Amino acid sequence: MNYEYICAGNVMLDSHDPNPRHGVKEYIGGPSTFAYSGIRIWTDKVMQVSRVGEDYHELFDPWIERNNVETKGFNVVCDRSNHTWAFGYLFGMGGNPEELNEYNNDIFQDFGYLKTNPEEIGRFTEGQNIKGVYLAQNIDRVFWRKLGEIKQRDGFKMMWEIEGPWADLQYLDRVRDICTKYADVFSINIAECENLFRCKGDKDCIAGLQTLDVDLTLFRVGERGLYVVTRDKAIYLPPAPGPVVDTYGCGNTSTGSALYAYCEGKDPLMVGIMANIASARNLAQFGIIPEFEAIRDDCWKAAEELYLYYKDRV
Repeated sequence: MNYEYICAGNVMLDSHDPNPRHGVKEYIGGPSTFAYSGIRIWTDKVMQVSRVGEDYHELFDPWIERNNVETKGFNVVCDRSNHTWAFGYLFGMGGNPEELNEYNNDIFQDFGYLKTNPEEIGRFTEGQNIKGVYLAQNIDRVFWRKLGEIKQRDGFKMMWEIEGPWADLQYLDRVRDICTKYADVFSINIAECENLFRCKGDKDCIAGLQTLDVDLTLFRVGERGLYVVTRDKAIYLPPAPGPVVDTYGCGNTSTGSALYAYCEGKDPLMVGIMANIASARNLAQFGIIPEFEAIRDDCWKAAEELYLYYKDRV
């Protein structure tokens, strides 16, 4: 298959219990995997590019087989994947640091192995007519310079979802520079945006986002839904309907979907609608969306219906 989209970056195995020794079930997660799911809802022409630990097979293999997921972008580089507790403290682990010392040492060791680099992304974009690349990433200048050279060579559009610690006023100049030079679309949540611009509330956040040199921003406001922000307009959309089981990964899922809609030439309203639908599908269970083909027609139908509903209301 010829792939048109790449979701690159971290994989996580997520637990909702602070102590991994309790034997509580883990779920497939991580920014790149959730973003992959946000695109895979709409098309099969997407591939994930991630470094993983050898233990990823136990959780991933049944899901991979069920959905015919391409695995050539998975690069096993160490024993353990990133294991996180969804609501915890150090690297998301939670629990008693002394009790979990051995487990935490694994995290410190393996986290350094597992960061996807530009060259790994470039292996799968060179000569492939890739339309869009998703990446949750920090503000490192060397990383972005190298990725920028690959982007210029291969001509894809870039969705940058900023990693939370770098969404802060002290880094605003660097964020502006990356948006201007390398990103076409941007994604950020409200807590991150308030830190980045040292402001409060939707209106001031939107004003700040409209100063960034990108085509549009997916501005996520949690349980209230999202805005699609362009230089001269902000479209607000409440969440798409559906059951709420677990919110983890919804931002990444909606961001991947927004990249797909943007690259396929959808207008900002449809970008937001498709992002919200993807988020709603992610909310319906713990972990990643379990099957894509089974829900695709329903998602497209929902997108068309919501577009007709909102087009004269926003």
